[in-house]
Amino acid sequence: MTTREAPRTGLGRRAASTVTPYAVGAAATGGAFLLFKGSFADEIATHFTLDGTADGFHSPGAAFGLYLLIFGIEAAGSVAALLSIRGPRAGGSVAAFSWGLSVATAYLFVVVMQASTDLQGGAAKLPPYQLAIAVVAGLAAGGAAWLTGRRRA
Repeated sequence: MTTREAPRTGLGRRAASTVTPYAVGAAATGGAFLLFKGSFADEIATHFTLDGTADGFHSPGAAFGLYLLIFGIEAAGSVAALLSIRGPRAGGSVAAFSWGLSVATAYLFVVVMQASTDLQGGAAKLPPYQLAIAVVAGLAAGGAAWLTGRRRA
């Protein structure tokens, strides 16, 4: 009696499938930045309290740089997790996690930028429900990636 083992993929391919979601998230955030760029003030809100009040500000260029840095840190953390996990299916789980985290992060960055557009002298506000939407979007993307990966295996 033989058992069928899950196909093993190389470390490079697993690392690429782990980093790709963050590259896609950074590209989506970059597209939104270019879309909103013309309507930003000299400083935009980059941090909000839980009630949605802006309490941190940066120039648009510095904010975008921070967004890219965060995607890079998330990618490095996911690759580190991939390297620490043993087993043939570890790459799929980490890739699914990466898609979920990347989608949630990109969503939050886009709504934060949108909240900083066309303020006309008012203060930026971020409705608290946006955090819940980001979590749901991340869970949906991660779940879809996990199901897709299981079907291919």
